[in-house]
Amino acid sequence: MLIRFIASNFRSLKEEVEFNMLTGAFKTHAHHVYKAGKVEVLRAAAIYGANGAGKSNLVKAIAFLRALVDEGKIDQSVSREKFKLDAKCEQKPIEFEIEFFKNKKIYKYGVSLDQTTVVEEWLYESGITKDDKLIFERKSHKGQRPTIRMADKYSKTAKAKLLIELMQDNLLKNNQLLLGKNEELKIAEIDDIRECIVSDLFIINPDETLIRSLPRLLSLFTDFKNLANHLLPSLDTGIKEITTESIDLEVFFGKDDKEFVKDILEELESESEVSRITSQGEIWVTKEDGKVVVKKAITQHRGIEDDPVTFELSEESDGTRRLVDYIPVVDLILNYPTTVIIDEIDRSLHPHLVKTLLQKLMSDPEAQGQLIFTTHESNLLDLNLFRQDEIWFAEKESTSGSTHFYSLSDFKPRYDLDIRKGYLNGRFGAIPFLAPLENLNWHQHAEAE
Repeated sequence: MLIRFIASNFRSLKEEVEFNMLTGAFKTHAHHVYKAGKVEVLRAAAIYGANGAGKSNLVKAIAFLRALVDEGKIDQSVSREKFKLDAKCEQKPIEFEIEFFKNKKIYKYGVSLDQTTVVEEWLYESGITKDDKLIFERKSHKGQRPTIRMADKYSKTAKAKLLIELMQDNLLKNNQLLLGKNEELKIAEIDDIRECIVSDLFIINPDETLIRSLPRLLSLFTDFKNLANHLLPSLDTGIKEITTESIDLEVFFGKDDKEFVKDILEELESESEVSRITSQGEIWVTKEDGKVVVKKAITQHRGIEDDPVTFELSEESDGTRRLVDYIPVVDLILNYPTTVIIDEIDRSLHPHLVKTLLQKLMSDPEAQGQLIFTTHESNLLDLNLFRQDEIWFAEKESTSGSTHFYSLSDFKPRYDLDIRKGYLNGRFGAIPFLAPLENLNWHQHAEAE
């Protein structure tokens, strides 16, 4: 469960910017609140803002940290990601800090980066109501070896002390994360925070799908297939059923793709299944009754005479395919304590479909995960759908060009207030400033031409 994320000197996030999933003093939608140790966290967050305000930069910052932790090192200089509108920022590091709840503990992990160097890195067990507990701290020193300070319980034995010495001497390079050295360190808390950031955090960009395994999920998991076949027909897509079709491998590819078939068969000698993206969409290759078959996702509609008509996924509309992309998202949030972040949730989707999908997701009292998304869709500004503390705004300072974030709860609005109308009227900021149309002088320009 994500609790808090802080970033500075990354793209438009110049000064330290905090985004959090902490609850405010509101009583509505009690089932949107999860207990995370000594704190309560929210199920969702909707982030609004004008184009260019920096909403997506928050998502990119979290994605950057996730990729860094996954890789375990800096591959190339981070300087190009720094805030560019102030020359002083060139000499300052990029900093991230993230706070997660995992295995009944709250962890606070942070890192400071400059060029290809991890300047500082720290991991604490957050105390909330008492002092944080150190797990490790690491600092780099120009021209010198890094210094590492570990909690006493990880540095008691002679073997542990020797390992830390070796890390400082040559095992830990300046571009590497200490968090990425757990095969050597073997510390459970490091495993926990790595799992939080890499395995429990999913990020979907506007033109990206979450999981490329739809045929496999539909074939192997009955609960997932039932969810898909409950969701899609209920959203007025015209789809009566989504399922899979099995086709002999060589029949599917034909005579012109012998090399491709050969590669798949060779891979199946060591693997039980193979996934591929083809010109006909995503396929899953496996063995069925002793034969190698291709499974692909198909949809069923009803014809004029109520007869079933099969469609390829590629024949469905962009909006329907985007909804299909979101089925794994819904499955994750309903069934697993994960955090899913979607940049532009309304991309290619009708506003009514987005709202209906979110209503289904937010009304389920058994959901276990979190959903964070950016949007321009004002119809989602509905206190029957979200709590006041689940609505956030991004705004860019006119003088510095830097982004800051704030919650609707900062305004303490009445529950019966028309939030959508207030937002569109500029009451909460985070909308583009548009000059009056009569001041654009369109007619004058036309006459000049």
